[in-house]
Amino acid sequence: MEIFFIVLSVIVGLFVLFYLTIFAFAFYVHRRFFHRRYNGNKYLKYFKADDFYGLKTETISFQSDVGQYIHGYIYSYDQEKKPYGLIIFSHGFGAGHEAYTTEINTFAKAGFYVLAYDGTGCVGSEGKYFRGFDQGPIDLMSAYRFAESDPRLKDLRKIFVGHSWGAFSVMNAQLRANVCGAVAMCGFVSSAEIVAQTAIHRCRVLRKIFSDILRLLNRFEFGKNANQSCLDSLKDSNKPIFLLYGEKDQTVLYRYNGAFLKNKLGDKKNIRFCSFKEKGHNVYLTVEAEEYMNNTFAQIAQKIKRDPGCARELYNQVDYEKMTAEDPAIMGMIIDFCKKIVA
Repeated sequence: MEIFFIVLSVIVGLFVLFYLTIFAFAFYVHRRFFHRRYNGNKYLKYFKADDFYGLKTETISFQSDVGQYIHGYIYSYDQEKKPYGLIIFSHGFGAGHEAYTTEINTFAKAGFYVLAYDGTGCVGSEGKYFRGFDQGPIDLMSAYRFAESDPRLKDLRKIFVGHSWGAFSVMNAQLRANVCGAVAMCGFVSSAEIVAQTAIHRCRVLRKIFSDILRLLNRFEFGKNANQSCLDSLKDSNKPIFLLYGEKDQTVLYRYNGAFLKNKLGDKKNIRFCSFKEKGHNVYLTVEAEEYMNNTFAQIAQKIKRDPGCARELYNQVDYEKMTAEDPAIMGMIIDFCKKIVA
């Protein structure tokens, strides 16, 4: 009997040690990902409105959940007729909305007003740090409330559009806003799941334990707003939703996100789902633009490892027009969808 208790104690001790190790790793990853600002790459060129002839901007600011000011712009073109509606655009992780100025310009040129902003802890907006992916739907709802109260925007029919983290924000916030519908490009299902998928890709059991710990950490950070689930939000929504995914996406893995949502929500008539076998994470770009982007950034990263001082020169040599070349078919599908649901 004594040997049994000794063996049992060892097993319990090893289990506790194992769990504490995973908890420590999850805590480290959570802090490393979220307890910092994201100000973009200082060497990378981000297109601005001045780079597009005729594109106008109006500066806007509004407060989000804890009083931090969110800064952005209303983008538009001069046009004789009333705009089709207002697109509220939510950007992806790691940079502000100017990483998408080419797409914003396309939406504005098609006859929409576009409200685009930098999220909490990103580029031009306030926030000591990023906090976490669950901050995205909070900021998007703050943008929506601003638009609903602004004399220029309140009477326009509204659509949420987002990419990656922005798509996660869009899929969750659409349920709580009086919008006509939403477009979500390459969005992940939940904050805990995407971090776990990134940190622990191969082992399903470890990934499950890791994501459970991350959910606990998110709860401490966001309280009742923590652990928002796109699956739950889309299940409860009857609004027109357009989901787009690249099946070669190495950032938001298609198997665990796009294919998962398609499998769970395939019978919902309000959700339009498109996936593209040859596309990666930037589904709105041409295949050639994505390949050029990925290859260029990989080469630059390797060269900077050997010589950090050459970063500025290397980024100055990038062909940014080639890197941001949009897929006209994809952008056309999105614009047609937006026009249809606001009609």
